[in-house]
Amino acid sequence: MTKVFQAAVQRRLPLLALSVIVLLASGCAVGPKLVTPEPPPIPDGGPPVPETNEVVLSDNTQLVADAPFGPIKIEAGPGLRRVFTWNDVRRGAVVEPRESRFAGSMGITYDGQPPVWQPAEGVTQLEYEEGQRRFENMDDATIWMQIRRLHYVYNNSGIVVGWQQNGDTLKVELWQFYIDGKQPTSMPNADDSAITISPLEVVPQKMAPVLVFADGHTEPYTEEAANKYKPGAGSSSPAPTSCNWFQRTFTDCSAKLAAAKKAEAEAEAQAKAEAEAAAAAARAAAAKPKTPPAPTHPSATISGSTVNIREGSTTKSKVLFQAKEGDSVKILKKEKDWSYVQFDDDRKGWVADFLLKK
Repeated sequence: MTKVFQAAVQRRLPLLALSVIVLLASGCAVGPKLVTPEPPPIPDGGPPVPETNEVVLSDNTQLVADAPFGPIKIEAGPGLRRVFTWNDVRRGAVVEPRESRFAGSMGITYDGQPPVWQPAEGVTQLEYEEGQRRFENMDDATIWMQIRRLHYVYNNSGIVVGWQQNGDTLKVELWQFYIDGKQPTSMPNADDSAITISPLEVVPQKMAPVLVFADGHTEPYTEEAANKYKPGAGSSSPAPTSCNWFQRTFTDCSAKLAAAKKAEAEAEAQAKAEAEAAAAAARAAAAKPKTPPAPTHPSATISGSTVNIREGSTTKSKVLFQAKEGDSVKILKKEKDWSYVQFDDDRKGWVADFLLKK
C-alpha cells in the first residue's frame, strides 16, 4: 500500500510543480513596461572635406531654414558627415566629394541609400547637393532656381536652401550663390529671417514611448492603451490586487501589491489632472474670439511660354524672374491691366493680365 501511494505521489509531482508555477505567475504577473526607445543611430564623422571641394557649411556648424516644404536643419561635420532634421525626424549620412563639376559646382553630394539610415516616414534614400554656384547676373540666378523647381528659400547673402520628400527619397540642396564673381549683398524677394547659420547644437530625435510586452512585441503608447492595460482594466496581464493562500504561503506579494496600488492611484490622479487640463483648454478656446477666415484669392495659370514677372505694374519695371506656361498662381490684387500674383513657392510679382488664363 505504501509503495502504491509513493508511486502515485511521484507521478503527480511534475503536475504539482507546474501548478505551483502557474499559480505564482497568474497571481503576481505584471502588465507591459513603458519604454522610451533610443533615437535612431547617426553615422560617425566622415573623412575631411578635400581642399579642392567647395562647401557651404564648415565643421561643427548648423543651418536651419524655414523652407517652402517646412523647416529643415542641416548639421555639418565632422568632415563629410551631414545630418538632417525634418518633420521631427533626424537622419545622417557621410556624403561624397564630387570628382567633377556639377552645374558649375565642385561641391559634395550623395545619391542612394545611406548605410546608417533607418526608414523614416517611408524615406530610405537621400539625394544631396552642397556647393557654390556662379552666375553672371541676378536674372540668371533667379531663372536657374526656377528651372530646378525644388522651391528654394534664400537670403541676401546668397545662401540658398531647398528640400522636399519625393516618394522614398529626401532631396536636399544647399548652395552659396556668387553674382559676377562676388557674394551678393541683396537678392530680390530674399528673406534673411528664414535662414540661420550658427554653431552646432546636437538635439537628438524625440522618441515616443512604447509598451513592451513579455513576449517582446511592442505597441504605441496611447491614452487608450494606457487605460487598457492599467491595473484592474481587464488586460491579459493585470497587476495583482490580492494574494491567495498559496501565494501567501510560498511568496511575499506585499511589496508588489503596494506598488500596484500606488501605480493605480498615480494613474487615476494623472487621468484626473489631464481631464481638468483638457476642460480648462476647452473653456479657454470657447472664450477666445474667433479669428475671421483668411481672404480667398482667385486662381489662374500662366498662359505664355516664357513670361516675365516684374517688380511693378509696367513693362519698364525690373524683371524679378520668369514663369513657364501652366504655372499656377493666386491673384492677390489688381491694378489696371496688371495682376499682382503669388506662385506655389511663395514668390510674388506683377504680370500683365493677357498672360493669365483664369
